[in-house]
Amino acid sequence: MFRCIKLLFLLTVFAAVVYFGHSFILDKAGHYIYKKDELKPADVIVVLAGEHEERVKYGVKLFKEEWAKKDRIIMAGGPVVWKYSWASLMKEHAEYLGVPSKAILIEDKSASTEEDAKYTKEILMKHGYKSIILVTSPYHSKRSSIIFGKMLGKDIRIVSAPVEESWFKFDDWWKRRRDRSMVLNEYSKFLWLWIFGVQ
Repeated sequence: MFRCIKLLFLLTVFAAVVYFGHSFILDKAGHYIYKKDELKPADVIVVLAGEHEERVKYGVKLFKEEWAKKDRIIMAGGPVVWKYSWASLMKEHAEYLGVPSKAILIEDKSASTEEDAKYTKEILMKHGYKSIILVTSPYHSKRSSIIFGKMLGKDIRIVSAPVEESWFKFDDWWKRRRDRSMVLNEYSKFLWLWIFGVQ
């Protein structure tokens, strides 16, 4: 009987902690997928495909502020439809925003973050680049940084620079369907990464 009372008490305490502390727990869970490094100059800026405009805009902003020591920006993203790739569309967008065409390199073969890293590494090796500023969305920043770190190795320095002005917000993310979907999707991909690692 005493054991049952003790178990009931523990369950009640646990339920109270979850109920009253769920905001704190969920806030920490959201920020777990976020990685932002101190911004430092690097040889080249790498912008990963995704979202409508914000990643390219932020990458261009960093380029114009001269964070890329080699005056180059790489647009990474594979086929979309017919002859178009994410990278080619991102290049057009960057040119529209004032980046010279000759400053833009494209990686247009990838279909995943791992392939972004794989094919971007080929470009980095070809040009002898030793450091990158990695631009992506806040919710994608930690996983992409982990994958790029494992794929590029210790010889290439990575500065994680997630978009500063994004539609995605960590504050109360669980209250908004789109934000909630992104966080849960990232956690499912983290689980896959944890089980299978980087291929």
